[in-house]
Amino acid sequence: MKKLAIIIPAYKPRFLRETLDSIAKQNNHDFTVYIGDDASPYQLDTIVDHYKNKFDIIYHRFEQNMGKKDLPGHWERCILLSEEEFIWLFSDDDLMPFDGVARVIQALQKHSGGKYIFRFPLEVVDEYGKLKYKNPPFNTDLTSGYEFLLDKLSGRISSAACEYVFSRTVWEQTGGFIKFPLAWCTDDATWAKFAEFTGGIISLPGNPVSWRNAEGENISNSTHFNKEKISATILFIEWVGINYHSHLNEKKFKKAIKCYIYKFLQHSLKNNFSIHDLLHLCNALRKLTPNVSLQVLIHHIWKKIISKK
Repeated sequence: MKKLAIIIPAYKPRFLRETLDSIAKQNNHDFTVYIGDDASPYQLDTIVDHYKNKFDIIYHRFEQNMGKKDLPGHWERCILLSEEEFIWLFSDDDLMPFDGVARVIQALQKHSGGKYIFRFPLEVVDEYGKLKYKNPPFNTDLTSGYEFLLDKLSGRISSAACEYVFSRTVWEQTGGFIKFPLAWCTDDATWAKFAEFTGGIISLPGNPVSWRNAEGENISNSTHFNKEKISATILFIEWVGINYHSHLNEKKFKKAIKCYIYKFLQHSLKNNFSIHDLLHLCNALRKLTPNVSLQVLIHHIWKKIISKK
């Protein structure tokens, strides 16, 4: 059995060839790719067939679509197609660095045992593969769940599922993915949970993984799902409050969560939200830090008033 399972929950054909090309270029083939077709209306199998002689690849089509109502559930049923101990959850449009698998295998040789989560550097590219953003270099070999959360909340880093490799043991013993609507915030909460369980996220410095953020292909760019994003963000805030209760009075936490909410309203929702939505969000935030909640509420109500003049 290979050491690594590369799991691709697939639905869209547009960039799938590029993704599989990047996997075919790996300089270490100690892996098996599992394609979980989420009842796509497209013939993804015809694309996959071109790669069966290039590396170990297993294609499975699910007859019922799950991603629209339970995306983490689809990820999980795709993982269950595999048996390998380590899992790299990838997307049908992202790109691997040529030495990605080799760096994972090297890390596994260095770290004995099975309870680990590894993280690649991340860059964000558009539909043409042009660089849009690149995370700052790792400043530590090991990042705690709380420090990761602070980096994400404060906007210091972007984060995507494709930059993480984790052991099946961690996934099973922690109860799997934390489920929020549209899987919005699911990965951030899950990586923090995994990190707390393992003692931290191990850095894999070097060439980055490319997360594709293409216009019209990602819910991050769409306002059609704002209600679901708000619901998921409220659940995420509540999750943070429960799991990081001892940090809620820290200045760096308050600064980070305030930055996160501001960016969420401005960039994720594109300022397209109602006062009712804002009140719900701030009510959840109030349970963590009342002062920050009040600041957010006043600031954005004032912006709404000014914009109508």
